[in-house]
Amino acid sequence: MEQTAAEHQELQNENVRFTIHHKPACIVEFDIEAFEPLVKNAHKKAARLIAKEVTLHGFRKGKAPEEMIIKNYPKELDKEWQQQIANACFQECEKLAKVPVLHRDAKITYNLKSHSSKGALLTLSLETEPKVPHIDPKQMELKRVKRPEVNEDKINETIRQIQLFFASWQSVTDRPVQEGDFVLLDVDVIEETPPTPLFSDTRFEVTEKSMAKWMRELVIGKKSGDSMEGMSVPDEDASNEDKEQLKPKKVRITIKSVDTATLPELTDAFVQKLGATSIEDMRTKITHLLDKQADAHVQEAEREQVNEFLLNKHPFDLPATLIEKETQFRFRQLLQDQEFNQYWEKLNAEDRKKTIQTVYQQSEKAVRMFYLCRQIVADANIRISATDIPPPSTSPLEMLINPQKMYHHQRNTEIEHAEAFSRLVLEKAEDFVIQNATVQSE
Repeated sequence: MEQTAAEHQELQNENVRFTIHHKPACIVEFDIEAFEPLVKNAHKKAARLIAKEVTLHGFRKGKAPEEMIIKNYPKELDKEWQQQIANACFQECEKLAKVPVLHRDAKITYNLKSHSSKGALLTLSLETEPKVPHIDPKQMELKRVKRPEVNEDKINETIRQIQLFFASWQSVTDRPVQEGDFVLLDVDVIEETPPTPLFSDTRFEVTEKSMAKWMRELVIGKKSGDSMEGMSVPDEDASNEDKEQLKPKKVRITIKSVDTATLPELTDAFVQKLGATSIEDMRTKITHLLDKQADAHVQEAEREQVNEFLLNKHPFDLPATLIEKETQFRFRQLLQDQEFNQYWEKLNAEDRKKTIQTVYQQSEKAVRMFYLCRQIVADANIRISATDIPPPSTSPLEMLINPQKMYHHQRNTEIEHAEAFSRLVLEKAEDFVIQNATVQSE
């Protein structure tokens, strides 16, 4: 009952009497009765504004008396009068209702039902800031995430991958694909319309350890340029979690090239180029970086749990304007990518509509997450500063093993700062929830 009363709150002063109506999507409507003093002042202001724009014979511009403006420009004056009534009513309502307008340039619409020198009746409509719920981190049940193991096999495989990065490559054109080759593949899911890329220009080593069985069976015996269709299925020895996530899908594989690799020798001279003093020092540094990577994996998985908790358990209305602006921003970012442009040009009208809808849904989630995380940061009094931004990688080893996420470069530094701040707000809030959540017992 309290919520209903708040939604239909009535307020009044010497200039206006109005009722507040809260609508979906953060829309607030004021049903307003404007009293005589307000409409008369609005009329005088409208007359002064019209006088500044017109010239009457015998008067300097802006100096014509009000009665002359009324006589010679009745339509223009009435139009401006209506606008000034609306402006004045909004100012009075804002002072009394203390409604948080979305932003200072927010679009405010009005419907003037009647107006005269005695008063006016009108409805004002505007977008407000969303009412974000408060979040109790203890309400979240955090599932434990298994940390990837860092062992000798993992370290040795990482060293080999580094060697492969600096390998000499020889193209194979005189025979089919065989075990031990490297293939550059495009893999598209073709059971969807339009087909969606699963991998693009991705290199795989044709070995049991490095390539899924279904993929290996499709490419062995084929040549560069061949395309094959098949089903992507988890290996028999895959974990139950992988089997649950990797549902069978009909795919098309295109072999773009077949290559063999000659690895550089693992010498002190080679590892020194990577920022290590010796092979043993390199192994120590790699172990440290793999530990960081494993910790980051756990952190990312836990943050995903937080996102699901926040989005599913804390619904609230959002202003449509914010989602539309975020959608437009994200779509402009996509259009800066040449591959997306080529993909977009090939889509028909219906598929373009689906793509835009997907971007819209992603934007809605992003805006919702930002408001929820900002609320958490404010409630917990978490401080955020420029020093919280992680420094860029400095050593070649770190750049190879833990490449940092790449973000679109913005020429506008204001946008760069806003994006960096948004990321920090999300990460700080997510980590706070993780630290204070209820951990599920095993």
